[in-house]
Amino acid sequence: MSLPFPPVHDDLRHSSLPEMDPVRHSYRCRFSGFSVVELLVVLAVFGIVSGMVFSSMGRGQEIAEIAKQEGFMTANLEDIFALFNSEIRTMGFPPESYFDSEYLQNPATPKNLVSHGLISMGPRSMEFEGDINGNGKIDYVRYYLTGSSPPYALCRIAGELHADGSLPGGSAQKLSEQVENLELAFFNGSGIPAASVSEVTSIEIRMTLRSRNRDPISKIYRTIHETTRIHPSNL
Repeated sequence: MSLPFPPVHDDLRHSSLPEMDPVRHSYRCRFSGFSVVELLVVLAVFGIVSGMVFSSMGRGQEIAEIAKQEGFMTANLEDIFALFNSEIRTMGFPPESYFDSEYLQNPATPKNLVSHGLISMGPRSMEFEGDINGNGKIDYVRYYLTGSSPPYALCRIAGELHADGSLPGGSAQKLSEQVENLELAFFNGSGIPAASVSEVTSIEIRMTLRSRNRDPISKIYRTIHETTRIHPSNL
């Protein structure tokens, strides 16, 4: 026996759910975009951050370059003072007493065997003779500065004297182009400033080199300094 179903009304049979507007529905589901003002603010912040980053990178490169220059200056100064010590110590060697007087007076004897030691002295230059390479022949050496203001260039002229005693030719060698200051002082055996080249027994050298560029933080040039006093054996 089947159960009776309630009658279905016609208005319910023919009714349907309300239709959704597809356009309106899709619009509600989309995210809204940035406004022009928001984009400008983002670009402005990005520009500021980028500027700070690039500025920091640029300063870092400058500091690295200054450190590199400082390392080069230190090595350069060490090389210069090693050369000073090596050559100045030979000043005055060999002296005239090293040879037989008759041998020296012989017209056929070369005139580049006897060193005359210190030839000239000044606060920023000096000239001398000595056997700087140990080959038995006298060499002429001159150190001097060029330039009207810092940084100066320290130059060196050196070469073996000719057999007739004349000076060697050739161009000057630049030992450094970053000299802030050079001071040469000449002392006698009592340790007081010498009045003439014949009194000199020791030479004091004070030298300062400076960096090519200013420090990006302190805005000044970095400098390194060294001082030495050399006692030539034959003065």
